[in-house]
Amino acid sequence: MDNIDWKFVKRAEKVTSFNLDAKDFTVQKNKESIQHIFNKHFFPKFDLSKTLDRVDATQLNRLISELRSENPAMLQAMHFYNLKGVGPGEVLIYFLVKNGFLGGGSSSGVDFITPGKGYEIKAVEVNQAGYATNFKVGGTFDLSPILRRATELKKLAGAGGEGVNLSAIKLIKQKIPGEWEKVDKAFVELTYDKYFQHHHVIFMNNRKNAQLGAIEAIKQVKREDIVLERITSGTAKPAVKI
Repeated sequence: MDNIDWKFVKRAEKVTSFNLDAKDFTVQKNKESIQHIFNKHFFPKFDLSKTLDRVDATQLNRLISELRSENPAMLQAMHFYNLKGVGPGEVLIYFLVKNGFLGGGSSSGVDFITPGKGYEIKAVEVNQAGYATNFKVGGTFDLSPILRRATELKKLAGAGGEGVNLSAIKLIKQKIPGEWEKVDKAFVELTYDKYFQHHHVIFMNNRKNAQLGAIEAIKQVKREDIVLERITSGTAKPAVKI
């Protein structure tokens, strides 16, 4: 026993996952039990009575800041909690809002459901221009015509690199004036019509820094907020003004 590193043992014994499935988070009856589990093992000093009756950015950020102060490593573990089909931030919102559960495979097609309202939760980075970036839209609508046209324009402009990145878009605009704007408009109209207009979006900071998990905005995205930022790994990624 003389050679045991007790500090190492204490760190190694920290519980960061439980015998839970994504479906356990999709029914309200499990709510208090799951909150208790995370409270006990992740944030034992946190007073569960502080959890919210509704989704509110200011109040959520106050509680997230409190969790971060108690244990930043556990906040990161909760933000990135590994459940099949559940994205970053969803378990954290679930934990902090009383009257809500995760959408899972429900027909509502949203990440978090409260009485009378559903929310998509997007883990994002925010650029200097105030746009949420580096996330994908949900839904099952077909973006392939837009992806094909963007790739065609990239080839016509002689741009290199993977996907259709920011440099390629800049070159397309220079060499084939007006054509990228058509692609962008088609993307905006399709994603707004099929996705953004149907629910509010919770934008959460996804950078592994002092602001991880912070709510950047909760909003009903408007058509004029959206642009097609880039195409990477065969996926079109928007940027949304927040």
